[in-house]
Amino acid sequence: MTTPISLVHAGRAARAAQAEAQALALAQAELKAASKAALDTLKTSCRLVPSLMTAVAIATTAIANVDGMGDAKANWQALAKELEVKYPGVIGNAVFLCRGDWQADDREAFLDSATTFGSELQKLSGICYTMEGKLDAVREAYYDYWKHIAALSGIILIYILAVVRMSTVSPATSAAAQAQLKRLGAITNGLVGKITAALGAYLALAGHALAALGGKFNSMSSIKPTGGLKIDFQKAEISTKPPSNWIAPKREIGAIHKDAPDPQVDKVIDGLTPESGN
Repeated sequence: MTTPISLVHAGRAARAAQAEAQALALAQAELKAASKAALDTLKTSCRLVPSLMTAVAIATTAIANVDGMGDAKANWQALAKELEVKYPGVIGNAVFLCRGDWQADDREAFLDSATTFGSELQKLSGICYTMEGKLDAVREAYYDYWKHIAALSGIILIYILAVVRMSTVSPATSAAAQAQLKRLGAITNGLVGKITAALGAYLALAGHALAALGGKFNSMSSIKPTGGLKIDFQKAEISTKPPSNWIAPKREIGAIHKDAPDPQVDKVIDGLTPESGN
């Protein structure tokens, strides 16, 4: 490698971000439409079978903050990309600047630190992507829930209309129809309750997972340097004495700097460069 790390092409990144935003907006619209259609159908059925108001009340508890979930997902994704590409790129550029010109004894320590720091940034980026994925899974769970509720409510409405029509045929079928409607209301309330409980159980598990991942961020505040890295900067001194093998640089005016290959530096930069940025 003979050039510093470059970030992802601006135009390509903008197009990718726009496509992701459109996909997220579409998913949010689908979730909102599914929940609205399901509730509207259930409310229509309630006019014919008032006992279904219990199902409506249960389903209403599962209305999600769709916009909030979308914003949270976008924020975690943006942070993950910053940690994956931008910051390793900044470190890589700093490493590139020391190619062949750094004669100080701490050059090795700097390269080791850059490698370690870049590796930790990639791990942190992975946590952010996991958080984004968990939020996306939660959104999918809500969407699946409302699809099932919408399908159930549609079938119930058709059945109710058929039973109501049967009750108007003759007085003999009226009593049987009313009994069927009462039974249908109880079954529907039970099904909606079970589906909602299943969603709640999944959300509880997802919440524990998100809390565990979030704890990794909280633990970062307690990280402190140890050993040779534990420096008291109030007492630290920088020596300006040249090393024993120090050679004064040439000072010819107009001298052209030769960018000689440095395998050691190139290896560090390659480790910092994410595959998506190549």
